[in-house]
Amino acid sequence: MEPNGLDMGDYHERYKEYDIEVAVEQVLTGVKAHFRILSGAVVTLDWRLVHIDGFWSTERAAAQAAIRAARDAIDNGMSDPAK
Repeated sequence: MEPNGLDMGDYHERYKEYDIEVAVEQVLTGVKAHFRILSGAVVTLDWRLVHIDGFWSTERAAAQAAIRAARDAIDNGMSDPAK
């Protein structure tokens, strides 16, 4: 997982033949993380919210949770990880 772009909270990782983009935001209630999966320039799975429970989230921990959720989605054939 590497920082992506100029904005803090944006990350990128290559996994198998896909690109994972992660966005982490600080909101009034804590930290939110979203991910999407691309194959080349084509969005394969659009932005999904990752629910972060069970730990005091930092930006890095939230980004890592989103990367794990995206990897799981890829490994499970792009099914919605929230289901």
